Amino acid sequence: MKKVYLLGVMAFVLMLFAGCGQEEDETLKVCINDTNRWYMDTLVEGWQEIEGGSEVEIVEIPTDGESAELKLSELRTEIMAGEGPDIFVLLCTPTRAVVSHSDLFSDLEKAMKADMFLPLDEYISNAKYIDTSGWNQTVLEAGKTEEGQVVLPLYYDLPAYVFNSSDMPEQEIPDTWEEFITTENPVLENAMKGKTFIYFTYSFSKLADYQTAELTFSEEDLKNYLEEYLLFEDKINSQNEEGLSEPIASGWVNGEFFPNTMGASEEEQTCVSIPSREGGVTAMVSTFAAVNKNTQKAEEAFSFLDFMLSDEVTSKRGFTKGEKLYATVVDLNMNMGGITVNQKVFEERYCRNDKVSAAFETLNDRIDSVRFYSELDRDLYDLHTQYRMSSEPDIDQLVKTTYETMKMRLAE
Repeated sequence: MKKVYLLGVMAFVLMLFAGCGQEEDETLKVCINDTNRWYMDTLVEGWQEIEGGSEVEIVEIPTDGESAELKLSELRTEIMAGEGPDIFVLLCTPTRAVVSHSDLFSDLEKAMKADMFLPLDEYISNAKYIDTSGWNQTVLEAGKTEEGQVVLPLYYDLPAYVFNSSDMPEQEIPDTWEEFITTENPVLENAMKGKTFIYFTYSFSKLADYQTAELTFSEEDLKNYLEEYLLFEDKINSQNEEGLSEPIASGWVNGEFFPNTMGASEEEQTCVSIPSREGGVTAMVSTFAAVNKNTQKAEEAFSFLDFMLSDEVTSKRGFTKGEKLYATVVDLNMNMGGITVNQKVFEERYCRNDKVSAAFETLNDRIDSVRFYSELDRDLYDLHTQYRMSSEPDIDQLVKTTYETMKMRLAE
């Protein structure tokens, strides 16, 4: 009898522990950059009210470099141990941004190949809200591996110019990087003056082959690329031509890129993208979402993403329950701008007339390659910066050091 009693007590205790563990497991962990905390709080509230979502723990990556590195180390240890947050909604930091720490996934494509994320194809096909038919398919494709759609690109960067065609001289618009950096078009040169250092990485449609862990160019190639780029930069920055026409729009395409006056006249307009060496245009993903391959809450995790990426949330229309609106201010790319991959929503919100729509489609349709910002891009950016900041730069040594650093990153 005593033995039966003890067994009963042990069973009861085990049930208590099991119950505690189950309750803890019901909390969905969402990893974000702390700049998105307020937006994420409103999103969580909306998901819980509209979809009956579970409790959510926000795992923040701090902005401060030292605190960030400690948090990143902790998260990487958890992930390698088969744990970690259920969902990642994170930035791929653009090279132009000043940062004091690396991203959680310093090379997202490498993480994709390492099978770190859950394939989402089946969930997407049964989604309540997500309809990827209105998304930019070229950009969406960048989140796929042989396992399927493992990453959802959310926002991407595309630098461009729009001119009145009558302001442009007779020279043809450059279709390749080589044509771009040897242009004799004074209006285009004038528009690029002082801004070209951010364009160098866009000349690469692909930096690495992740199957072989090799760079797509040699050390000698990199030196040649840098030298030709520096000549181009010196040329346009030394010119002092006055009276040249300015572009109607320039910079990164986003909600503020196209001015309200665009479309007011009947004049034809010319769109210029930054071309790659192969002759296409490269877009760079700056924000993404993914589900941890280790998650035990895949259905709940996708429910959250499904709500977050709905047209209602992306467009900021939100959802109504009773007399209250939910999730009307979510902007997961607030600090970076860029274009939402939901092309249908972008056009509905920002393409105010036929001329703007035509310009946006022209620029967007030229995209033929997509990359995620990574530390490899940062290395190229730093190579240029170090050369310009040195009083007596040794280009051979700088290129050699950069190339070796990039190769080491791929080998890690």
